[in-house]
Amino acid sequence: MYQEAKAEEATEVDEVLDEVRDEISADDDDLREARERRKCVLEAAASFDGFLRKFNSGSVAHGTVNNLVDDADGGVVLNRQVYPDLGPDSDDEGGPAEIVAAVRDHIMPIVRETYPDAEGRLTKRAILIRFKEPNDDDVDPSVDLIVGLTRKDADGIWIPNLDRDRWDPSDPEEHTRLLTAKPKDLRVHRARIIRLAKAAVKHDSSPVLISFNIEALALEQIEEVDGLTESLRSFFDEAASSISESLTEDPAEVSGAIKLPEGMTRTRAAKRLQYFADKVQEAVDADDRAGIEAALAELYPDQFPDAEKSEKKSLAEALRSGDEGHIRKSFAAGPAAALKPKARSHGNDAHAA
Repeated sequence: MYQEAKAEEATEVDEVLDEVRDEISADDDDLREARERRKCVLEAAASFDGFLRKFNSGSVAHGTVNNLVDDADGGVVLNRQVYPDLGPDSDDEGGPAEIVAAVRDHIMPIVRETYPDAEGRLTKRAILIRFKEPNDDDVDPSVDLIVGLTRKDADGIWIPNLDRDRWDPSDPEEHTRLLTAKPKDLRVHRARIIRLAKAAVKHDSSPVLISFNIEALALEQIEEVDGLTESLRSFFDEAASSISESLTEDPAEVSGAIKLPEGMTRTRAAKRLQYFADKVQEAVDADDRAGIEAALAELYPDQFPDAEKSEKKSLAEALRSGDEGHIRKSFAAGPAAALKPKARSHGNDAHAA
């Protein structure tokens, strides 16, 4: 059980986390460009035969994207009555490979009218369009377009699994509705915690959760507006408990449980998430700004590069927390090198790596 923090301590950590949040925020121009590219692709797809509707999805649509904005997601839904031989609801149960390729071949000439160098290829779930037009900051957002199919007597849509040429149930439209629903203050607060959690998880060499899993856990856990610090600590704490018990269920209750990244186990993921919760609490318990930054540097090393601990202490914490990427990196030069104390200059250890 965590001890209750003093108000002034929590406020100071809130301020530091707010600075982190501001630093990881997506650039407005990059967001605008990603949305314009998504709009171009969706409008091109809207002229495909059997088009029923289009939708925005993913972190850009959910308001949970961090810098850099490298992609935007969206989709089109085709009417199964126009394609009676496609999908599990049909007698023929036709797979998605042919129709998704046809959508790609239809949209790319239209997209190239605006983005002449654009290229489209098929991935497991979508058509990936790369535009090859980076801006002045070398940001070049791509677009992932899902080609969905209406379901006969069930919620959600059929989405492609091109690796197996089959259709899987999902409901990306409901996911977006849930994450953007009113009240506004709760939606904004939840998005801030999601963004902070994403940034912490992403910095690991072996991230323990995919982004959508973080969003789904936040929908379960964040039900009221609180301070950034307490909400973030509570999120990691409850996420650790949840993952230790089972995989996270689809918040739309259409597809199966959300899988962990390849090679990740629930035990390892839970251990790492609990470590993040402990570090937020350590920031709350710190005596000064330097102590707060030292604790939060374990979650946000890019934001606090000067607060890094000695390699010996970092390795010890990595062993406790299950950060296998850091462990492998530390031992790459041999165990002795990893554990050897840094030489001090005039007794000053303030700049130890």
